[in-house]
Amino acid sequence: MDWVPFVILQVMVQPSLSVLFTVEAEQNTYKSEYGGDVVMGCRFQPRPSHPNTDLKVTWHWIKPGSNREVYQMNNGMAQPSSAEYQGRVNLFEERLRNGWARLKLSNLQISDSGTYQCLVQTAEEADYKTITLSVVAPYKSVTKCIEKTAEGHDVLLTCQSEGYPETSVVWKDGRLQELKHNTTTVQTADQLFKVTSQIRVSAQDKNNYTCDFANGPSAIFQIPDEVCNPQVKNKALWIILSTGAVMAVIIVVVLMYRRRKGSRILSTRNLLYDGLDWPCPAAACLQIKKEHEEERIMVCTDGMEENLVGLLKAHYSDVFSTEWRCLWDNFNVEELPRRLQNSDGQVMKLQALHPEAGETLFLEGPPESRKMTIAQILVSSWTEGRTDLLDLSTLQLLVYVNCSAVEGDLIQEIMTQCSLINKSTENELRTVLTRASGEALLLLDGYREENKTFDESLKRFLSERGGCRVLVMASPANCHSLKEACGTGEMLRLEAQTV
Repeated sequence: MDWVPFVILQVMVQPSLSVLFTVEAEQNTYKSEYGGDVVMGCRFQPRPSHPNTDLKVTWHWIKPGSNREVYQMNNGMAQPSSAEYQGRVNLFEERLRNGWARLKLSNLQISDSGTYQCLVQTAEEADYKTITLSVVAPYKSVTKCIEKTAEGHDVLLTCQSEGYPETSVVWKDGRLQELKHNTTTVQTADQLFKVTSQIRVSAQDKNNYTCDFANGPSAIFQIPDEVCNPQVKNKALWIILSTGAVMAVIIVVVLMYRRRKGSRILSTRNLLYDGLDWPCPAAACLQIKKEHEEERIMVCTDGMEENLVGLLKAHYSDVFSTEWRCLWDNFNVEELPRRLQNSDGQVMKLQALHPEAGETLFLEGPPESRKMTIAQILVSSWTEGRTDLLDLSTLQLLVYVNCSAVEGDLIQEIMTQCSLINKSTENELRTVLTRASGEALLLLDGYREENKTFDESLKRFLSERGGCRVLVMASPANCHSLKEACGTGEMLRLEAQTV
């Protein structure tokens, strides 16, 4: 009977020899790219005999004081996850039988970074492990832009890229000398960092400039080769010419129709008076003739305006669009609303840059506030019909004048700068602007009181301009006399960009 004590000892020790339920992480840390996928896993043992009826798997995203459920599988049934993860998470159910709780997280966001907990529970036991996920967004490409300054002697070189985490930028010239730069960083709605870096260099000096994002891409500028070298492709040129031909045909048809309509109205008025077949009294006929003349003038003015709109848009598209198009992406529009203020220091919406009918609006700011860039974006917005910065769709006509080097009077400068000579006359241009009923905007960029001829002609135009809107962009103290002449002109202030 020597085996009896051995059996008794085995029975006493058996519970302590049972296998302990444990959970182990496949990896402690994961690193994946923004917008991509990641599969995180943990292994549990022993495996339950019936995973569909005796197993609960829960993945949590945790941080001190906060906890959100990413995914839960309870006895074979998936439970609704938090709103941030709906449609982006999936648990590999077929792997549960092999003791794996593997979670796939798709379309990764920066906010997905953090600590995850893999919790596995059976009817009797439970265990968990934590896993760290880091989501990064490499800076893969650089958008570069070359912008002339108001003086025309220098250019602003701009590099912009998006990524995560925040990075630094180094500028070097062709001799590998590091250069001072102005760099701003704004976090987007997706929590990416939009990094914009800029330097100012001479437009005439031959040199190469490189902007280098740390651990990321770079871009090279070749000056002066890349300055003021717009290239219009044959296809684009044919589109412009075709569009102009179609517009010309439409204008001719509209004018012929309106003139014919006006002739019929005048003939009818000469024969009938007050709805009766009586001769028209002299006084009434004079009134009817006057009304007809006003109608004829209105028709002619409409035709001139339509022709002028086509000429200006073709001019802006042909000459300026190539240089301005990149400003939409490179200009810090997220910061702009915080820098635009009224005379009382209140922050204004971007739509405040659109004057009311018959109003003169002054936008003042130091040279580094980039008023010229805003003027260029406004012209591009009207030309291309864009409304993502502010809505100028109510404007039929926008006339842009660069006041930094004016020589003649206002109308002469518009004719010269907008290439309207031999295409329109000064009287036609003046007629369209002074008869505008609030659907025209005169944009004066870089105005300063130094040319007597131009200043006097501008004040004369403002006194007879009717409903034409006027936006004057100038540095402080450069338009004191003009503001006094306008009397009730509104004033906005644009602060310099923050670094």
